[in-house]
Amino acid sequence: MEVNLESLIKDLATKAGSFVRSKANDMSYRQIMKRGSTDVSRRIDLEVEDIIIRGIEEEGLRAVINTEERGVVRIGDGEPEYTFVVDPLDGSLNFVLGIPFYSISIAAGKYGNPLKFGDLTDGVVYYVAKDALYYGGSGGIEFRGDDLSDLSEDIDRPVISLYLEPDADEKLLRGLRAVYDRFSRFKIRSLGAASLEMVMASMGRFLAFMDLRNRLRIFDIAGAYVISRAMKVNVYTLNGGELGNELVSSDRRFSLIVSRNGDFVRSFLGLLGVK
Repeated sequence: MEVNLESLIKDLATKAGSFVRSKANDMSYRQIMKRGSTDVSRRIDLEVEDIIIRGIEEEGLRAVINTEERGVVRIGDGEPEYTFVVDPLDGSLNFVLGIPFYSISIAAGKYGNPLKFGDLTDGVVYYVAKDALYYGGSGGIEFRGDDLSDLSEDIDRPVISLYLEPDADEKLLRGLRAVYDRFSRFKIRSLGAASLEMVMASMGRFLAFMDLRNRLRIFDIAGAYVISRAMKVNVYTLNGGELGNELVSSDRRFSLIVSRNGDFVRSFLGLLGVK
């Protein structure tokens, strides 16, 4: 069965986002329902994921849905036609803390086994609090609810979204210091929603998004990756490979660099000895 993936994932993200906004002040949706080794699942995460799964089911598709909270969910009978990668609420801790920076992320494509990031054809990141939708994929690029204004005259130094462990390898720290001196001694922010921060880097609002902890999962990055690719912005792993060549597997963990500035990426990877 053929489906318009662009229309479907935009509608799902918008519907799920409306639900999240309606529960922003309901304390019961902050409740932790289960704990994992590195993360927790809250009521809001589980219910948003249900909304998205049901929406895909209602299309009558045969699909595999890679979900953050429930693992791999298969719908329909027979060989799958489509694959979805869903993060029901990227930045759920921000939701709990009342910080209005969290998103819903969905990526989709034809089913494949194995499946690479480059096989995903459509991606959406929905900025819930701002009611802004970012889409990239087979239908081109659409940013709805964001004026995309040039901020270069409004900031005194470039900004990098950076995630780094306190016990990071000394080589990483030296590399960061070197690019810090070379690229205008940038300011650093960590905002708590990787998908949104990847989109901001792809738009050029950040000089770069860098998560160097080897902790990012496919749910965190799939939707934003497709948007970045549609904008012709490369997403690199820390070993210098493009994310598009990596397998979509819930067992994988990634360190990523996203930037419109190719010189910045080449300089940093070069300082780490990556060609």
